[in-house]
Amino acid sequence: MSENGEAFRAWILNQRVCDATPTMTDDDHVRIEAGTATAEIIFYPYGNDLEIAEYQIVRTSDGESIFYLHVLLDDLNRAQDLFYQMVEALEDESSHTTSHILLCCTSAITTSYFAAKMNEVAQTLSLDYEFTAKSVERALESDESYAAILLAPQASHRRTAMIEAHPEAFVFEIPGKIFGSYDAAGAMRLVMHAFREASQPTNQHESVRVARDLSNDRRILIITLFTMRTYSRLGYRLYDHGVVTTQGSVRKPKLDYRDVEDLLETMDARGVSVKDLDIIGIAVPGVAYHGVVSLPNEFDEDYDLGRHIQESFGIRTSVDNNCNAAAVGCYVGQDKYESVMFYRHEFGHVAGGLGTVIDGTLLKGRHNLAGEPKYYESLFRYNPSYEEMLWSEEGMFQIARNVLLSGISLVAPEAFFLAVDTVDDMDELRVALASDIPENDDRCILGGHRGPLLGLPDELIPPLYVVDDYVERVYLGEMALCLQKLRDPNYRSLGIA
Repeated sequence: MSENGEAFRAWILNQRVCDATPTMTDDDHVRIEAGTATAEIIFYPYGNDLEIAEYQIVRTSDGESIFYLHVLLDDLNRAQDLFYQMVEALEDESSHTTSHILLCCTSAITTSYFAAKMNEVAQTLSLDYEFTAKSVERALESDESYAAILLAPQASHRRTAMIEAHPEAFVFEIPGKIFGSYDAAGAMRLVMHAFREASQPTNQHESVRVARDLSNDRRILIITLFTMRTYSRLGYRLYDHGVVTTQGSVRKPKLDYRDVEDLLETMDARGVSVKDLDIIGIAVPGVAYHGVVSLPNEFDEDYDLGRHIQESFGIRTSVDNNCNAAAVGCYVGQDKYESVMFYRHEFGHVAGGLGTVIDGTLLKGRHNLAGEPKYYESLFRYNPSYEEMLWSEEGMFQIARNVLLSGISLVAPEAFFLAVDTVDDMDELRVALASDIPENDDRCILGGHRGPLLGLPDELIPPLYVVDDYVERVYLGEMALCLQKLRDPNYRSLGIA
């Protein structure tokens, strides 16, 4: 037992968590029972005089791990900070019961009937949701807390006021075609999309078919970082000769790049030799350029993640945007198309991301800025506003339509892959895109001869595919990018790209 480890154990045992006192089951295990979940802190030796603390919360009802972190005990302040994050997650879980969802209209008469139908659907699907109805004015004055608030079309103009009154809730509009036809199942799909990222297992692993040759004798560690509305997630997989040998994931309230370093130290302590890796690939949100990550909403300044990891562990490190990695994943997952585009947009998120592969090569652009729709989405005319469109199914459809039309106009890929929340009807999207391209019966002169135009509008729209395994595509694409960099003799000596 290290000196810091002994002090940290003593500190934990003096805490009070969820009205429970932590107990030591043995010298290396501290347990906290909180009714609906159990937290455990496990200690592992690291080197001669240090230890690693591993934090985990397991839900009692289904045994799912809902929180997992680890930290090297060379900095007790950071260890205590992560302990408090674990406590926050444990308190959230122990206090969780039913998700209360409010339906609002100018009066509660129509929405009361709709809420009753929503409760029937929730009961049929065994969902832990409870729907109630109130008028907009009563909802604005209410001090109750809601997981989500759904506004009828005639009340959508009060969304900004509702967000201010209930910042804890998802607030979005029920599309007119859903509300007008009392389509409770359609409205439920909206709710489930809004909660999907927060409710899915963090260690879900689905295999993705690999059509391109990715055979290799390398040891490649892939780390993925994602930011969602309510939490962030760090995942990792170790590929040894192309086979996954170690994998896991971590949920956190906030993204912190120091967790990457904690992960590597923990893997070392648990017998996975980091120094024997050939390369570390990290897929991140935001713009990644030469290992520097620009994510203004999360950090005050650019963070040189690639250089920091490489210098700390002596391993070549590649840092890439996760949408770029997903685009490569879509490319290597099939062998029919040589030029593809990938588009990802999370429900309610301010902007989506694009990745483009042209003739087998990832398009990054100057300073790796290619594939950032946020720079031009404001140029489109939206009614209601762009911010309002992000919170409705119809709005997400229109935003995707505009982004795809821009991609087709500029790149004309052979295929488009989409992971856009609530947008899953590719036939409807294809028809809408075709209507944006005017049909022209005029003739053009080619080589002195008059001939038909290249094709009718619907013939100019590439095949559209829904990507249900976005995270899997990121892992696959990041591994392919790492292999490409290892095989490239002109790869930068620092190994940061």
